[in-house]
Amino acid sequence: MTFATLSGQRILVTGSSDGIGRAIALECAKAGADIIVNCRQSIGKAESVAEEIRKLGRAVEVVSADVSRESDRQHLLLESFRTGRVDAIVNNAGADLLTTELRGAEFSVKLNQLIQTDLLGTIDLSRAFGHRFREQQQGAILNIGWDQSDRGMEGDSGELFATAKNAIMGFSRSLAVSLAPLVRVNCIAPGWIRTAWGATASEYWQDRVISETPLRRWGEPQDIANMARYLLSNEASYITGQVINVNGGAVR
Repeated sequence: MTFATLSGQRILVTGSSDGIGRAIALECAKAGADIIVNCRQSIGKAESVAEEIRKLGRAVEVVSADVSRESDRQHLLLESFRTGRVDAIVNNAGADLLTTELRGAEFSVKLNQLIQTDLLGTIDLSRAFGHRFREQQQGAILNIGWDQSDRGMEGDSGELFATAKNAIMGFSRSLAVSLAPLVRVNCIAPGWIRTAWGATASEYWQDRVISETPLRRWGEPQDIANMARYLLSNEASYITGQVINVNGGAVR
């Protein structure tokens, strides 16, 4: 496979101040795209990502918006198109239930945050940007699911993330049909990716990840970014309505 270029594109990546979103934003910039970096509160981190993008010779803007809020989603839409055409959106922003104050919250509180941020944020932004993309007769939407959501994982976290991410995956497939043939919609389902939680996970989880992953390693944010760059490129012009696992071959 040749390197998939994104030259001439302008791409919004939500939740791109850190982790997987940061990796996607930087990879898209390396492939030639101008980037809209989005964060909820981490302005300093977002500006740091923006500076890295500028050093790559690409144009970049930072828009602060909490995708769990309807008013902020509308602000993000208007700001993104205010200064030019947008060619793609990556709905990466999600609730962090594992390393923030939400870690000790009740199940219902966690579920509500996941529904508001991951699910409604993805649905609302996908539909709003999809409408704009259809008007301009071109565009791509990329959402983020979870590889274990359609096969099951024990515990509160498994139940919580499966609820939201399975809904996102099903929504993505249906939206792809609604917006075809002008707009492509796909979804990446990451496996065990070494983000903030993975970097400090207990020995039990470190061993479990390796044992459950045929490639015998954690995934890195860059692994997701590589797939995102390809799916947003013209080389993937015949791919839509797909949920693609990036998980080192895990099937359990």
